[in-house]
Amino acid sequence: MTPACAGDRYRRRSPIAALIAAENDRPHTLLLRWAEQDCTVQQFANLARRCATDLTEHFGIRAGDRVAIVACNSVYRLAWQYGAYWIGAVEVSVNFELKGSMLDHIITDSAPQLILADDDLIGELTGYAGDTRIESLGAPSSTSDTVDVAALDSGEATIPPDQLATILYTSGTTGPSKGVMLPRAYFANHADSICESLELTAGDIGYFVLPFFHVDAHIVFPAVIESGSALAFNQRFSVRGFWPEVEQFGCTWVFVIGSVLSAVATVTPPTRDSIPIRRILGAPIPEPAYRFFEDDLGIPILSMYGQTEADGPTFERLDKRKRGSAGFACDAFEVAILDSAGHHLPAGEVGELCHRPRYPNMVTSGYWNNPEATVESYRNLWFHTGDLGRIDDEGFLFYSGRITDSLRRRGENISAHELEAIVRNAPGVVDAAAIAVFDELGGEDEIKVIVSCSEGHALDVVAFFTYCERALPRFAVPRFVEQVDPHVFVRSVGTGVIQKHRLSKRVTGEGVTDRLGDSSYAQQ
Repeated sequence: MTPACAGDRYRRRSPIAALIAAENDRPHTLLLRWAEQDCTVQQFANLARRCATDLTEHFGIRAGDRVAIVACNSVYRLAWQYGAYWIGAVEVSVNFELKGSMLDHIITDSAPQLILADDDLIGELTGYAGDTRIESLGAPSSTSDTVDVAALDSGEATIPPDQLATILYTSGTTGPSKGVMLPRAYFANHADSICESLELTAGDIGYFVLPFFHVDAHIVFPAVIESGSALAFNQRFSVRGFWPEVEQFGCTWVFVIGSVLSAVATVTPPTRDSIPIRRILGAPIPEPAYRFFEDDLGIPILSMYGQTEADGPTFERLDKRKRGSAGFACDAFEVAILDSAGHHLPAGEVGELCHRPRYPNMVTSGYWNNPEATVESYRNLWFHTGDLGRIDDEGFLFYSGRITDSLRRRGENISAHELEAIVRNAPGVVDAAAIAVFDELGGEDEIKVIVSCSEGHALDVVAFFTYCERALPRFAVPRFVEQVDPHVFVRSVGTGVIQKHRLSKRVTGEGVTDRLGDSSYAQQ
């Protein structure tokens, strides 16, 4: 552990406490960098306090109230989030690409007292907000002169570390997306592991490529605050902008998902001497990314395993890593591979990846409005991830896929249940099943949808994909579709669930259309 992250490990109280400490110790240190602009620790703390003042004085938000944030990456996105934390309100972090029934479910389920959104997203939200107030997410109206710093800071210090701070919605497998409840100390505690893995020190500048609504952003930013380093970002990630921005921002490390690395590997990099990056952290890591970044450019890649519910139990370090692994258990967690009966499996055998924390406030406190799912996730004193893995005889975890029926594409978890419900409303479609097929580029999933249509009707693939592009967020639009006879859908007795293991994963041949690569579709 580096000196910048020293102290009582995994006993943090909140990211606000860390920010106040950083403001006292190094107020003028660079904290955020974007589009040729810089923000110091003190400037960000002042901005977040102004947001906190607006929330209480202008919008009537109190501790425990839910504030939904629907916005692209920006300093204001972070400042309103931290303003909510400052007064003990609950941030509901919403994917800004959601639309239709997926967006409706989150707004209805979380029932926020206030929605803050980018101006260009307010129109999409108005149909689902009901009587909930929607405000533009931008500069707060409160000025520094009107902020009562002493009252805000002393009030924040009384909020317990286990109080609910954020609800993040993650993929459901047999139902709609679930709201993962995360306590205040969760973010700062997991930040400690990020600090250790990346060996963050003062002067480091990270490049964060994911949207800020991700759980990863919720722990990376506190890690930056804790370590005295800084974070660079753009409103939206661009593959071709990666190398110019890394050089422009002077980034010494990068946090990514594997598909980003694969995409960046297709772009000619600068000369090796001009690349400031010294390490990369992300997951999952495709083999081509190792060859490009490690073998060709000499930049070490560190991997990890994490979910919204616990981000994450395993990490690699520069002095302890194994290519292709997802790291080893950090000091805050026990990690085990269990069989279906809950018994431990020996090294090398594949089973369900389970974990449990050694300290409080390291995992979700449950699922919002879903006590059944909360109880189901904890069995025999272990949190059951629904993922498959194996642990070798040196303690390294290797990820082996998912038990649960969810899909993961471009770093986003997608509920197959929700996607299928929407696809069944496509023109001519009667029934549908969504499955994952391997994406050679990103090392993750592409989505294939198998559909049946009304008797005697052929699927209009142009109308189908047009509908999907309108009704689904970009990351959830299927790449492949195949029409089959209804009898192909074999259902389990009792539940009626389609037995997806019986469905074809072929992505070429008669009856299969590739939205991106099928010339006959592209010409229509």
